[in-house]
Amino acid sequence: MVAKRLRAAPGKGGIVPAEDDGVSLGTVKLPGNIDVPRFETLLFQWGNSLCQGANLPLPVPLKVDKIEGGIRLGFIAIEDGATQTLVYIDCVIFQAPDGSGPVFQATRNGPMKDKEPPGEPRIMRSLLVALEKSIQIARV
Repeated sequence: MVAKRLRAAPGKGGIVPAEDDGVSLGTVKLPGNIDVPRFETLLFQWGNSLCQGANLPLPVPLKVDKIEGGIRLGFIAIEDGATQTLVYIDCVIFQAPDGSGPVFQATRNGPMKDKEPPGEPRIMRSLLVALEKSIQIARV
């Protein structure tokens, strides 16, 4: 059974909508004793740290948005003063349909979702480390 991801209401506190389809990049079952809001905050902090570029220089700029249940990492291009997001990674937490607890999932989406964006392997390695640390910190 496939878990239904959370959806966000457009325009609600800067949260952007999540989509249902995409390329799954990984799923992790989270411990039942995790503080989900704290975990989401830690994910957002990790995403923002990627945008700083000091620790993990990337070949394209990233934009981080909050979505319900997590964050969206948008790989952006700027042409003639306009920003375009052709591919993005949603990092979300949702409840497993069988009630076994929270699940984390990373999904690539957008018009170019079938093509790996530049820097994605480095981001995913960094995400794995961030998940391990965030799980330790967010346990209650």
